[in-house]
Amino acid sequence: MKINLPFVKKSDKGIIVTKIEEPKGFEKIKNIIAPPGAIFGISDFQIGEVYGKTIAVITYPRFLFAGWLENILSLSEPFNLSIFFTPREPGVILKQLQKQLLRVESQLLEIEEKGLPRSPELETAYQDIEDLRDAIVQGREKIFNVGLYLTIFSEDKDELLVKEKRIIKILESHLILAKPILFEQEDAFISTLPLNINNLNVDYVMNSSAASSFFPFISSELSMERGVLMGINLQDNSLVLLDRFAFENAHMVILARSGSGKSYTAKIEIMRNLMLGQDVIVLDPENEYQSIAEVYGGSFIPISLRSEHKINPLDLPPLLEGENPEDVYKEKVSDIIGLLEVITGSKFTAEELTIIDRAISQTYASFNILPNMDFSKIEVFPTLNDLEKVLLSIEGGKSIAEKLYPFTQGSFSGFINQPTNVDIKKRIVVFGFKDLLEELRPIGMYMVLNDLINKVRRERKRRLLIIDEAWWIMKNESGANFLLNAIKRGRKYLLGITTITQDIDDFLNSPYGKPIITNSALTFLMKQSPSTIETVGQVFALSEGEKKFLIQAERGRGILIAGLKRIPIYVLASYAEDQIIRASVEQLLAIKEASKLEK
Repeated sequence: MKINLPFVKKSDKGIIVTKIEEPKGFEKIKNIIAPPGAIFGISDFQIGEVYGKTIAVITYPRFLFAGWLENILSLSEPFNLSIFFTPREPGVILKQLQKQLLRVESQLLEIEEKGLPRSPELETAYQDIEDLRDAIVQGREKIFNVGLYLTIFSEDKDELLVKEKRIIKILESHLILAKPILFEQEDAFISTLPLNINNLNVDYVMNSSAASSFFPFISSELSMERGVLMGINLQDNSLVLLDRFAFENAHMVILARSGSGKSYTAKIEIMRNLMLGQDVIVLDPENEYQSIAEVYGGSFIPISLRSEHKINPLDLPPLLEGENPEDVYKEKVSDIIGLLEVITGSKFTAEELTIIDRAISQTYASFNILPNMDFSKIEVFPTLNDLEKVLLSIEGGKSIAEKLYPFTQGSFSGFINQPTNVDIKKRIVVFGFKDLLEELRPIGMYMVLNDLINKVRRERKRRLLIIDEAWWIMKNESGANFLLNAIKRGRKYLLGITTITQDIDDFLNSPYGKPIITNSALTFLMKQSPSTIETVGQVFALSEGEKKFLIQAERGRGILIAGLKRIPIYVLASYAEDQIIRASVEQLLAIKEASKLEK
């Protein structure tokens, strides 16, 4: 069979491959974009008007931590970086290790025979060689020749020298020795171009575990089957689908400065969870979430001195199967004492605690409620007024009762001393505290949170509890302690608590701030202030690049920490979601009225 190939032709001298001519005009384009020339000197080079020089890493420390290269990658200066990994033959390496082992062993024997002090360096080297041999034989480790070259550029020769010293100093801070290349600048420059050519061959023998620390790009994906769309992964543009209840607990902490979009993010998550049939409860200090409650047919419950909605802090929770009533009773007594400390603004002394504990027990006993009985079916509970009467009848209780006077008979009467008439049966329930005096907000939020923990016990199902500006409840030590305990207990009731705050310094420096973070499986860090970034970086072990990202982060952008994954994401709302979030209650009511008229 004869085959005609268009790109070859026969001649008397054999087969000749025809020369493919460059397209017309391409030569001209190359001349335009190419530099006029290049001069390669002893320690640097010049291409056009730009100077450059190459640095090679010579030696590394015994241990390398993951992501160490990010300190170089985060530099703002332009540079080329090449890393070469050349695998070595295991057999050859094993022979070399055997020789080294014999050499070290003979040195150790010589020290022992001469009665000299032991050498920790040689003993460590002996153990390292033994471990590496075992790992290679078992296939757990491989050996590579690793070469790392960095070419830096500058339009000023003196500035180039400054950059060189700065980069070498950064590497030395990690015990990594680097030197500028001499007499081989052309080969060095070519070695840092994207050509996969290693002309320098300045290598360091390294095992695969250590070599893996060179990988600088950690791109985590988070896409769960039952997850809610949180945003877009800024590293690879994938969707971040988060199922909070798939982690060890469903709690999240959102830390961000004012105006970074933390409440906006929480509202988007709320709406998307509602679409999946999940219940949501919100503690809202500024009534920002009222529009969502209106749109989704939920309940908006204003908490204020004039509000008709009341919560009795002395209500006892229903018993769950297998629970000891006495334990639940004691837990409730502890919660009431915490509320009284929030009301009085101070910690009780040991004597005062004894008086209050006795008064609470007598108050419940006057309603035939005892610690060891099933109080799930009790319909009438005592109120703060009843506790006040008992305190007045106990020796030493009068001074404590007087502190309760404003809330029982004084200006704040009717706020926390009435029977409960609030329910949370709707899919979304928002408690608004905007109309409550600022000095009473910590009391109101403590009281509502305590009541919610009691009520979510009745029916175990997935719920989200959003606490916006959680610092209000954490201003008092008893409130912060109760919030921490609620987070610890919430997992048992399938409750996921989102703690949001912009008072980052106060939160992290609080003795309860870090435990709240520790007991929350998820953290979302958004835009941070330069004054707080070091504290945040220390708590979350942020790299320099992550710190820069958070300082410069635009609204809606941040780092989601989910277990071992750290994902920079952009929280993006749909047009409809954005309109609901931005709409005022008056606008929503007007839309409802307009739709009624149309019907």
